[in-house]
Parts: sequence; structure tokens; C-alpha cells
Amino acid sequence: MRQLSLTRRRPWAEGDHATFYFALGVISGIRVVLLGEIYIGELLALCMTAYGLSSFKVDRKLAPLFALTLMWCIAQSLSDIQNHTDLTTSLKGVLAPLVFFGTVYAIATHFNHGHERRIWYFLAGTTIFQMWETVMNPMEAALMNPWKWGFATPLLALLLAYLSARRAGKLSTVGCLLAFSATSIVFDFRSLAAMAVLGAIVFLARNSSFVRKLGYLVRKPGGVLLIFAVLATVIYILNVVFTLIFAHSAEFGFLSPESVHKYTVQATSEYGILFGGRSEIVISVKAFLDAPLLGHGSWALDRHGYVDEYNRLTHQMGMALTDRFDELESPMIPTHSYLMGAMVWCGIAGGIFWLSVVGGCLRMFLLQARYMPVYFCVALPQFIWDAFFSPFGAANRWQAAVFVGIIFAFSALQQHRVRFRAPAETGTRPSRLKFARSV
Repeated sequence: MRQLSLTRRRPWAEGDHATFYFALGVISGIRVVLLGEIYIGELLALCMTAYGLSSFKVDRKLAPLFALTLMWCIAQSLSDIQNHTDLTTSLKGVLAPLVFFGTVYAIATHFNHGHERRIWYFLAGTTIFQMWETVMNPMEAALMNPWKWGFATPLLALLLAYLSARRAGKLSTVGCLLAFSATSIVFDFRSLAAMAVLGAIVFLARNSSFVRKLGYLVRKPGGVLLIFAVLATVIYILNVVFTLIFAHSAEFGFLSPESVHKYTVQATSEYGILFGGRSEIVISVKAFLDAPLLGHGSWALDRHGYVDEYNRLTHQMGMALTDRFDELESPMIPTHSYLMGAMVWCGIAGGIFWLSVVGGCLRMFLLQARYMPVYFCVALPQFIWDAFFSPFGAANRWQAAVFVGIIFAFSALQQHRVRFRAPAETGTRPSRLKFARSV
């Protein structure tokens, strides 16, 4: 019988190439301009992916994502031809899914063996450039609200990386998330505040019988679709709850008059507090229905008055009183969603891509929920939210690819531990022969 030796838990910063992976994260998180905005990490990932695919073999768990990527690229090319998109814009549109897949592939295949803490060092490093840029070269919105438009997202990622690496207990983890949520509410970042609270709830419930039942459910045909229905119900309930709360925002006492007006208008609208701030969804759905098969092309230009309709809705929702939106001055169709952006660009193929990616990540999480660190408990709801309610720009493309790559890698690490009954803290590199079939 094979004997397994147990080692004492090593300190967080000992023996895991902490400096190297933190520095790699810092370098990877630097954004440059090359045809369009792109991260150095994406360029490194593309080189690694090209080398990895040179043998014309794709890992069986990444093969579906690769096929979906090719489907999006082909549909995007056809859409650009039909809509007479110029060559440079078309090239950027076709490359976007390839860059996303390349980043996922590189992270998934590099971190799927060895010590788990390498993931958290790398993740922590990726936050540094964004915080440095907020201090040294802030965007106009960050000058008015540096928390919402600069520090909040990288600080949350840094906090989650630390808590995950330490495997912090329930009390300290939930306390940190609630403190972060309260800070975000004060600085008018309600969506991230809600994600922190939801992440704390998921973290506390990950060992519950309900989550285990969901794990059994996703193994069955159609299980993921049913989970989507449950998520839609949860989002609807959250919208109702937060609408009831923010309808009385004038009584809070700590919000600015502009924020009070905005929250009150949105909370009393027909869309509610969460959807009232996402008027782009209404416009992008209409744009998709106008061209459902091949869409409007890369960086879809507005030829049918979508921007004017969006301008009207934003004023009705009170958003234009405090926030400045580039979409109001842009010739492109407003989308503000990974899902709807892809569907407006290339039609139904873009929707299939993102629904499949979100469903796959949700399935991996639920199958191993009890072992998942707090990072995934917060990042998965945030990823799902972004897929439906955030634009697929360079920053979100990088952050989404990092998350998807990490959940692939962690899932593989956990499967290896279960297979060999090894403790999580040993960090033993798996046999290549045994591990070649999964990522």
C-alpha cells in the first residue's frame, strides 16, 4: 500500500517562489497599447498558448472552450464582412476571443500542478498596476470617486488572494467582506458591495446540503440550465430587496444629495435599483433582436438611433446627474455586458459562447464547492454579474480570463488531491503521466 507522508503547514511566504509569481503578476497586469489595449500577461499567454498548441493537441477539458472560441471568431468574421467593418476594427474584434482563450489556456495549464499558493501570489501581483495607475494617472471619473473607479476592484482581489492563501476562518473572512461592502456603499459602489455580501453568504453556505444538492444537479443533463433559472430568481430577489432599501436612501444620512436622488429615481422606476443603472441592457436586447444571426459587426456602430434611445433612458433613471458615460458620446451601440456585447457584435454565436463559459465555471464551482477558497465564492458571482452587466473591455477581458483560468487550474489541483488522497498543503507536483488527461 502506498504510504502518504504528512508535512506541517508551511508559512504563507515560504518555499513557493512567492517573489517570482508576485513579480510575474505585477508585470502581467501592466496594460499597453498594441493595435488596441492589451495586457503584457495576455501577450505572454498568447506566446505560451501558441507553443502549447503547436503539437495540435488540446487538453480534453479545454477543448470545448477552444471550439467555442473558433465558433465566435468565424461568426465575427462573417458579421464583419456582412456589415462592411474596416479591416483594423475587424481584426481587433476577431482577436478578442482568441486573446481571452489564450490567457485562460496559459493560466490553466501553468497552475494546474505544484503548490496552490502560486496562484494567490500571482493574483496579488496583478492588482498592483491598477492601483499605481489610479494614483499616478487616474481617469477623470477616478478623480471624483477614486474608490469606485480605481481602488475597490484591485483591493478586493488583493484581500481575497490573502484570505484564500491563509485559508482564513469564517469569522475573519465574513468580517473582512462585510467591512469592504460597507466601505463600497459609502463610496457609491453598490454593485461591488452586493457582490461582497453575496460572496460571504456563498462562503458560509458552501458546505450546506443545498449546495451539495446543486452539485448533484449539475451532473445531470439540463442541470446547469436549471441553475441559471435559480440564479435569475436570486438576482430578481436581490433587486427587489435592494430596491426596497434604497427607496429610503434619503434617510441613510451619509449619502450625497446626488446619490440620494439617483438611488431614489432608480428604486422607484419599473426596473428597480440594480437594473435601473443598466439601461444599456434594454438597448442591446433591441439591437440583438434587429440582427440576431450575425449581429452588427465588431465594435458595432449605431446606425439606427440606439444611442439616442439610451440617452433618453439614462436621464429617466437619473444617472446622467452624477455620472458621465462615454456611451452617450460614442458612435457604437451601447451594450455594457459580455453576453449582450458579443450578441450585438456577432449574433447568437456570441451568446452561446458566454452562456457556455459561465455555465462551465458554475459547474466546476458546484462540483467542488466545499473545497473552494473564498476567492471563488466572491469572484464567481462577480464574473456572472459582469457577464450580464459589464462591458467586455480590455480590463474586464483580462480579469475575466484570469478568473476562468484560475478556476480551471484549481479544479485540476483539487481533482488530483482527491485522486491521490493527498493533503492540500503538501504542494506535491503530480505525475505528468497521471495528469495529462485533465487540466
